[in-house]
Amino acid sequence: MLHGAEALHLAQHGFTDLLLGYPATDARLLESVAIHQREGRSITLMVDCETHVEQAEAAAAKYGVRLPLCVDIDMSIDVPGLHFGVWRSPIRSTAAALGLARRIAQSKHVVLDGLMGYEAQVAGLGDSVPGQVMKNAIVRLLKRRSIREAAARRAELVREIDRLGLPPLRFVNAGGTGSLHTSSMEPAVTEVTAGWGSIRPACSTTTGTSP
Repeated sequence: MLHGAEALHLAQHGFTDLLLGYPATDARLLESVAIHQREGRSITLMVDCETHVEQAEAAAAKYGVRLPLCVDIDMSIDVPGLHFGVWRSPIRSTAAALGLARRIAQSKHVVLDGLMGYEAQVAGLGDSVPGQVMKNAIVRLLKRRSIREAAARRAELVREIDRLGLPPLRFVNAGGTGSLHTSSMEPAVTEVTAGWGSIRPACSTTTGTSP
């Protein structure tokens, strides 16, 4: 998953299937993405609200293309007194995700290409920090719960999108460097993402990091 400028650079050098890691709102960047789409180099845009959809529609309409979109789902969990995860996306429920999927399906200028749910609290949070035995145990417990809930939410969302009668999703993206071994086991997931942690930095204490 890429930053907008990175995606454009790679598209200019022959890559034809790219995915932005975060929503892009710059009109010039979105128009550049539309131009690449017209020339056969697809860049899937990340969205998490109707405003993002509308901005992509404007660029697509200007250049006469249909842009692929990926809905970013927040995979954090809430336990009494604690929000375990990051505030990545306002899409925190199946209902919210389906509402955005319906909005996309109504458009002539964009299409729902995929879903992404990044469980950052599993992928990037250390659970073997020296001198923090109790905290490590709690984090591991919360991670196990997060893994179960993430799998259930992704599976439910894929089922519900299928029930809407929309075209099949091209991909369901999940995971991060520290959760590849769990998210890759989910039947609903078609691809996983390894980021900077794959180089195993000395400061990382996350277990399960792939080499």
